[in-house]
Amino acid sequence: MVGRNLREEFDQTGFCVCKGVFSEAEVNRLLEDIKAATLRYEKDALTRGAMTFHSSIFFHSPALQRFISQQKIIDLLQDLIGPDIWVRWDQAVAKAPGADLFPWHQDNSYSRLKDPHYQLWIALTEMTADNGGLWLQPGSHKDILPHHRVGHEAVYEGVPESPILIEAQPGDVVIFSSFTLHCTTPNTTQTTRWAYVTEYMALEHYDPYIEPPYFVVARHGQSCPEFVETYPGKTNPLNQLKYLGANWSPRQMIPGWMKRAKRALLVGSRSS
Repeated sequence: MVGRNLREEFDQTGFCVCKGVFSEAEVNRLLEDIKAATLRYEKDALTRGAMTFHSSIFFHSPALQRFISQQKIIDLLQDLIGPDIWVRWDQAVAKAPGADLFPWHQDNSYSRLKDPHYQLWIALTEMTADNGGLWLQPGSHKDILPHHRVGHEAVYEGVPESPILIEAQPGDVVIFSSFTLHCTTPNTTQTTRWAYVTEYMALEHYDPYIEPPYFVVARHGQSCPEFVETYPGKTNPLNQLKYLGANWSPRQMIPGWMKRAKRALLVGSRSS
Protein backbone atom coordinates (compact mmCIF):
# COMPACT_ATOMS: atom_id res chain seq x y z
CA MET A 1 0.00 0.00 0.00
CA VAL A 2 3.07 2.25 -0.14
CA GLY A 3 2.33 5.55 -1.89
CA ARG A 4 -1.46 5.20 -1.66
CA ASN A 5 -3.74 7.43 0.34
CA LEU A 6 -6.51 4.99 1.22
CA ARG A 7 -8.35 7.60 3.27
CA GLU A 8 -8.57 9.96 0.31
CA GLU A 9 -9.70 7.18 -2.04
CA PHE A 10 -12.28 5.96 0.43
CA ASP A 11 -13.69 9.41 1.16
CA GLN A 12 -14.12 10.07 -2.56
CA THR A 13 -15.54 6.76 -3.79
CA GLY A 14 -16.70 4.85 -0.69
CA PHE A 15 -14.31 1.95 -1.31
CA CYS A 16 -10.75 0.94 -2.11
CA VAL A 17 -9.31 -2.18 -3.75
CA CYS A 18 -6.12 -3.75 -2.40
CA LYS A 19 -4.54 -6.40 -4.59
CA GLY A 20 -2.67 -9.48 -3.35
CA VAL A 21 -3.13 -8.86 0.36
CA PHE A 22 -3.29 -12.59 1.12
CA SER A 23 -1.31 -15.45 -0.40
CA GLU A 24 -2.77 -18.55 -2.02
CA ALA A 25 -1.85 -20.57 1.08
CA GLU A 26 -3.57 -18.05 3.38
CA VAL A 27 -6.71 -18.08 1.24
CA ASN A 28 -6.86 -21.88 1.09
CA ARG A 29 -6.47 -22.14 4.86
CA LEU A 30 -9.09 -19.44 5.42
CA LEU A 31 -11.60 -21.27 3.24
CA GLU A 32 -10.96 -24.50 5.17
CA ASP A 33 -11.53 -22.67 8.48
CA ILE A 34 -14.74 -21.12 7.15
CA LYS A 35 -16.14 -24.49 6.11
CA ALA A 36 -15.23 -25.96 9.51
CA ALA A 37 -16.75 -23.12 11.55
CA THR A 38 -19.93 -23.42 13.60
CA LEU A 39 -22.69 -20.84 13.17
CA ARG A 40 -23.48 -18.63 16.17
CA TYR A 41 -27.10 -18.25 15.07
CA GLU A 42 -29.50 -20.30 12.97
CA LYS A 43 -29.29 -20.52 9.19
CA ASP A 44 -29.14 -17.06 7.59
CA ALA A 45 -32.50 -15.91 6.21
CA LEU A 46 -30.78 -14.45 3.15
CA THR A 47 -29.75 -17.91 1.91
CA ARG A 48 -31.72 -18.44 -1.27
CA GLY A 49 -31.45 -21.03 -4.04
CA ALA A 50 -27.81 -21.57 -4.99
CA MET A 51 -26.53 -18.66 -2.87
CA THR A 52 -25.57 -19.56 0.70
CA PHE A 53 -24.72 -17.20 3.55
CA HIS A 54 -22.62 -18.50 6.47
CA SER A 55 -23.01 -15.73 9.06
CA SER A 56 -21.39 -14.86 12.40
CA ILE A 57 -19.00 -17.78 12.08
CA PHE A 58 -15.99 -16.18 13.80
CA PHE A 59 -17.67 -16.35 17.21
CA HIS A 60 -16.90 -20.03 17.87
CA SER A 61 -13.77 -20.26 15.70
CA PRO A 62 -10.39 -19.34 17.26
CA ALA A 63 -8.82 -19.70 13.80
CA LEU A 64 -11.14 -17.08 12.29
CA GLN A 65 -10.71 -14.85 15.34
CA ARG A 66 -6.95 -14.89 14.79
CA PHE A 67 -7.37 -14.19 11.09
CA ILE A 68 -9.73 -11.21 11.35
CA SER A 69 -7.70 -9.58 14.14
CA GLN A 70 -4.25 -9.93 12.55
CA GLN A 71 -2.04 -6.85 12.41
CA LYS A 72 -1.98 -6.82 8.59
CA ILE A 73 -5.73 -6.17 8.59
CA ILE A 74 -5.54 -3.62 11.41
CA ASP A 75 -2.88 -1.71 9.48
CA LEU A 76 -5.19 -1.55 6.45
CA LEU A 77 -8.22 -0.42 8.44
CA GLN A 78 -6.99 2.01 11.07
CA ASP A 79 -6.52 4.94 8.67
CA LEU A 80 -10.18 4.52 7.71
CA ILE A 81 -11.82 3.57 11.01
CA GLY A 82 -9.40 4.76 13.66
CA PRO A 83 -7.08 2.88 16.04
CA ASP A 84 -9.77 1.22 18.21
CA ILE A 85 -11.86 -1.37 16.37
CA TRP A 86 -14.34 -4.17 17.03
CA VAL A 87 -16.06 -6.74 14.79
CA ARG A 88 -19.87 -6.70 14.70
CA TRP A 89 -20.46 -9.45 12.11
CA ASP A 90 -18.89 -11.69 9.50
CA GLN A 91 -20.23 -13.83 6.69
CA ALA A 92 -18.90 -16.15 4.02
CA VAL A 93 -20.97 -16.15 0.86
CA ALA A 94 -20.96 -18.99 -1.66
CA LYS A 95 -22.59 -18.31 -5.03
CA ALA A 96 -22.91 -21.70 -6.69
CA PRO A 97 -23.73 -22.18 -10.40
CA GLY A 98 -27.17 -20.76 -11.10
CA ALA A 99 -27.16 -18.35 -8.14
CA ASP A 100 -29.29 -15.30 -8.88
CA LEU A 101 -28.72 -11.55 -8.63
CA PHE A 102 -28.34 -10.16 -5.11
CA PRO A 103 -30.02 -6.75 -5.50
CA TRP A 104 -28.53 -3.28 -5.14
CA HIS A 105 -28.50 -2.11 -1.53
CA GLN A 106 -26.67 -0.28 1.23
CA ASP A 107 -25.77 -2.55 4.14
CA ASN A 108 -27.17 -0.11 6.71
CA SER A 109 -30.59 -0.91 5.26
CA TYR A 110 -30.04 -4.39 6.74
CA SER A 111 -28.13 -3.53 9.93
CA ARG A 112 -30.44 -0.58 10.79
CA LEU A 113 -27.43 1.26 12.20
CA LYS A 114 -27.01 5.02 12.39
CA ASP A 115 -23.22 4.85 12.03
CA PRO A 116 -21.05 3.27 9.35
CA HIS A 117 -19.38 -0.08 9.54
CA TYR A 118 -16.59 -1.10 7.21
CA GLN A 119 -16.72 -4.16 5.02
CA LEU A 120 -13.50 -6.09 4.46
CA TRP A 121 -14.37 -8.27 1.45
CA ILE A 122 -11.84 -11.00 0.64
CA ALA A 123 -12.02 -12.86 -2.65
CA LEU A 124 -11.51 -16.56 -1.90
CA THR A 125 -11.95 -17.55 -5.54
CA GLU A 126 -11.68 -15.60 -8.77
CA MET A 127 -14.39 -12.93 -9.00
CA THR A 128 -15.69 -11.96 -12.46
CA ALA A 129 -18.77 -10.55 -14.17
CA ASP A 130 -19.87 -14.10 -14.99
CA ASN A 131 -19.59 -15.82 -11.61
CA GLY A 132 -21.42 -13.41 -9.32
CA GLY A 133 -18.92 -10.57 -9.13
CA LEU A 134 -19.19 -7.50 -6.92
CA TRP A 135 -20.47 -4.22 -8.38
CA LEU A 136 -20.14 -0.88 -6.56
CA GLN A 137 -21.54 2.59 -7.20
CA PRO A 138 -18.77 5.16 -6.52
CA GLY A 139 -19.81 8.04 -4.29
CA SER A 140 -23.06 6.46 -3.11
CA HIS A 141 -21.80 6.31 0.49
CA LYS A 142 -22.45 10.04 0.92
CA ASP A 143 -26.24 9.68 1.13
CA ILE A 144 -28.80 7.44 2.82
CA LEU A 145 -30.79 6.05 -0.10
CA PRO A 146 -34.41 4.79 -0.19
CA HIS A 147 -34.99 1.01 0.00
CA HIS A 148 -37.97 -1.30 0.13
CA ARG A 149 -38.33 -4.90 1.28
CA VAL A 150 -38.68 -7.88 -1.02
CA GLY A 151 -38.93 -10.91 1.24
CA HIS A 152 -35.87 -10.81 3.48
CA GLU A 153 -33.96 -8.52 1.10
CA ALA A 154 -33.60 -4.75 1.21
CA VAL A 155 -33.66 -3.39 -2.34
CA TYR A 156 -32.55 0.05 -3.50
CA GLU A 157 -35.39 2.06 -5.03
CA GLY A 158 -33.45 3.39 -7.97
CA VAL A 159 -30.97 2.62 -10.74
CA PRO A 160 -27.23 3.18 -10.16
CA GLU A 161 -25.85 5.73 -12.59
CA SER A 162 -22.28 4.54 -13.16
CA PRO A 163 -21.56 1.24 -11.35
CA ILE A 164 -18.22 -0.48 -11.72
CA LEU A 165 -17.32 -4.16 -11.55
CA ILE A 166 -14.61 -5.23 -9.14
CA GLU A 167 -12.71 -8.08 -10.75
CA ALA A 168 -10.57 -9.89 -8.20
CA GLN A 169 -8.22 -12.79 -7.75
CA PRO A 170 -8.04 -14.96 -4.61
CA GLY A 171 -6.39 -12.91 -1.86
CA ASP A 172 -7.50 -9.51 -3.18
CA VAL A 173 -9.38 -7.28 -0.74
CA VAL A 174 -12.12 -4.71 -1.23
CA ILE A 175 -12.83 -2.34 1.66
CA PHE A 176 -16.10 -0.45 1.35
CA SER A 177 -18.46 1.58 3.48
CA SER A 178 -21.69 0.05 4.72
CA PHE A 179 -23.36 3.02 2.99
CA THR A 180 -21.80 2.19 -0.39
CA LEU A 181 -24.40 0.92 -2.85
CA HIS A 182 -23.48 -2.55 -4.16
CA CYS A 183 -24.81 -5.78 -5.63
CA THR A 184 -23.58 -9.13 -6.92
CA THR A 185 -24.67 -10.51 -10.28
CA PRO A 186 -25.80 -14.05 -11.19
CA ASN A 187 -23.33 -16.90 -11.43
CA THR A 188 -23.58 -18.24 -14.97
CA THR A 189 -20.42 -20.38 -14.72
CA GLN A 190 -19.97 -23.98 -13.57
CA THR A 191 -17.92 -23.14 -10.46
CA THR A 192 -18.78 -21.67 -7.06
CA ARG A 193 -17.65 -18.15 -6.20
CA TRP A 194 -16.63 -17.67 -2.56
CA ALA A 195 -16.07 -14.42 -0.67
CA TYR A 196 -15.54 -13.70 3.02
CA VAL A 197 -16.76 -10.40 4.48
CA THR A 198 -15.96 -9.09 7.96
CA GLU A 199 -17.73 -5.99 9.27
CA TYR A 200 -15.60 -3.70 11.44
CA MET A 201 -16.72 -0.71 13.54
CA ALA A 202 -14.96 1.97 15.55
CA LEU A 203 -15.18 1.28 19.28
CA GLU A 204 -16.84 4.69 19.64
CA HIS A 205 -19.76 3.57 17.46
CA TYR A 206 -22.68 1.53 18.72
CA ASP A 207 -24.67 -1.45 17.49
CA PRO A 208 -27.68 -2.15 19.75
CA TYR A 209 -28.65 -5.32 17.86
CA ILE A 210 -25.56 -7.44 18.61
CA GLU A 211 -25.58 -9.38 21.86
CA PRO A 212 -22.52 -9.56 24.14
CA PRO A 213 -19.80 -10.57 24.38
CA TYR A 214 -18.29 -8.25 21.78
CA PHE A 215 -15.09 -8.99 19.87
CA VAL A 216 -12.52 -6.18 20.10
CA VAL A 217 -9.71 -6.60 17.57
CA ALA A 218 -7.57 -3.46 18.01
CA ARG A 219 -6.69 -0.79 20.55
CA HIS A 220 -4.33 2.07 19.78
CA GLY A 221 -3.72 0.60 16.33
CA GLN A 222 -2.42 -2.69 17.66
CA SER A 223 -4.02 -6.11 17.35
CA CYS A 224 -5.36 -7.21 20.73
CA PRO A 225 -8.17 -9.72 20.18
CA GLU A 226 -10.45 -10.17 23.16
CA PHE A 227 -14.12 -10.67 23.99
CA VAL A 228 -15.57 -7.98 26.24
CA GLU A 229 -18.94 -7.37 27.90
CA THR A 230 -19.10 -3.71 26.90
CA TYR A 231 -17.25 -1.04 24.91
CA PRO A 232 -17.14 2.80 24.77
CA GLY A 233 -19.74 3.16 22.03
CA LYS A 234 -22.28 1.15 24.02
CA THR A 235 -21.89 3.18 27.21
CA ASN A 236 -22.07 6.57 25.47
CA PRO A 237 -25.51 8.11 26.27
CA LEU A 238 -25.54 10.01 22.98
CA ASN A 239 -25.27 6.73 21.08
CA GLN A 240 -28.11 5.26 23.14
CA LEU A 241 -30.32 8.24 22.29
CA LYS A 242 -29.92 7.56 18.56
CA TYR A 243 -31.94 4.37 18.95
CA LEU A 244 -34.82 5.52 21.13
CA GLY A 245 -37.98 4.32 19.44
CA ALA A 246 -36.15 1.79 17.28
CA ASN A 247 -37.08 -1.91 17.09
CA TRP A 248 -34.95 -3.31 19.89
CA SER A 249 -34.03 -6.92 20.41
CA PRO A 250 -35.83 -8.31 23.50
CA ARG A 251 -32.46 -8.79 25.19
CA GLN A 252 -31.36 -5.18 24.64
CA MET A 253 -32.27 -3.15 27.71
CA ILE A 254 -32.48 0.64 27.77
CA PRO A 255 -30.91 2.01 30.98
CA GLY A 256 -33.41 3.06 33.64
CA TRP A 257 -32.56 6.74 33.48
CA MET A 258 -33.22 6.73 29.73
CA LYS A 259 -36.60 5.04 30.21
CA ARG A 260 -37.56 7.69 32.76
CA ALA A 261 -36.37 10.49 30.47
CA LYS A 262 -38.30 9.10 27.52
CA ARG A 263 -41.45 8.69 29.65
CA ALA A 264 -41.14 12.29 30.84
CA LEU A 265 -40.81 13.52 27.28
CA LEU A 266 -43.91 11.59 26.23
CA VAL A 267 -45.93 13.00 29.15
CA GLY A 268 -44.76 16.51 28.27
CA SER A 269 -45.72 16.11 24.63
CA ARG A 270 -49.23 14.91 25.51
CA SER A 271 -49.86 17.91 27.79
CA SER A 272 -48.76 20.51 25.25
